[in-house]
Amino acid sequence: MVSDNGFNPDWVSAPGDTIIDLMDEHGFNEEELSKRVGLSLIKGRELISGELILTEKIANKLESLFDVSTTFWLSREDKYRQHKDAIIRQNNEWVQSLPTSDMSKLGWIPKGLSGNKKVECCLSFFGVSSVPEWFNYYKNKQTAIAFRKSEAFRTEEMAVITWLKKAEYISRKQRTYAWDKEILKGSLEDLRKHSLEPDPKVFLPAIRSILADAGVALVILPTPKGCPASGATCFFEHGKATLIMSFRYLRDDHFWFTLFHEVGHLVLHNCEQHRIEGMSGLSEKEEQEANEFSSSVLIPPAYRAEFDTLTGRNWKNIIKFARKIGVSKGIVLGQLQHAQRIPFDHFAKFKVKYNREDLS
Repeated sequence: MVSDNGFNPDWVSAPGDTIIDLMDEHGFNEEELSKRVGLSLIKGRELISGELILTEKIANKLESLFDVSTTFWLSREDKYRQHKDAIIRQNNEWVQSLPTSDMSKLGWIPKGLSGNKKVECCLSFFGVSSVPEWFNYYKNKQTAIAFRKSEAFRTEEMAVITWLKKAEYISRKQRTYAWDKEILKGSLEDLRKHSLEPDPKVFLPAIRSILADAGVALVILPTPKGCPASGATCFFEHGKATLIMSFRYLRDDHFWFTLFHEVGHLVLHNCEQHRIEGMSGLSEKEEQEANEFSSSVLIPPAYRAEFDTLTGRNWKNIIKFARKIGVSKGIVLGQLQHAQRIPFDHFAKFKVKYNREDLS
């Protein structure tokens, strides 16, 4: 768990800032200052920038030069170092809370980074300049994400935030028409018919185009370690929805059920809040409604009675029924298993297994 602990040290400056003010007041340049405090020009510049520690010996020289007490300079230096150490600790805690190993493996950040370069790269990934800025942004953002309100972020939440940020980058690059709930409702059958296609390299471009016509960007994105999401719906931009799929289980029944579950949220529910499947804190009522919506798209109500007669005793009837209603046999099997009518380890070959390399 990572927290800002109310620490916001961005305002703290090096003693060199005060030295610069006094140099201007006394008409000194860097070379003259360095000479008067017994330092080389390089070391003098390091003193001004905060790289060189302001020792008692240097403080005594500054007192003589500017008539500002040694105690002041040592206190100023001590406070600066304490705050600098606190910034380093906070930066390290923050970057350690991120799934940086998977971020590297997935190509979201370069490999082999460490120390400040790793912190800077992760800050750049999130589009912020400091860890306090990150906390300020995401504490406010919690109101738009189905996370518990807290002073600290759990590891799970940090992984989800990272996943969503990458999804946002991908979504913003996709062109769609303006968000239109009615067009999305009218496209359900067009989306559904592609469930018969086993190759994601064929059906993903097709459903991405259909969704784009309704103002929905489809993002296919694997999750980093710690992120439990199978899907999510977000509005990163005004007038444009984003539907994110992780392909967590790499099976056709799970993919299509999750897809229509997320579409159900867009059609049925308030679009303001990001919804991440697999996270705690989601409305049970809305989740049930989205489940029922997905089931009704995959198994239309007109065929529900016939569906209810299917069992594992006659697998041929499952195949015939799937052909009759125009979906894959894996989807029908998945619905029967979800209804606890067939064990999950039966008829595994009915389901299409996807390769991660084919998903994008």
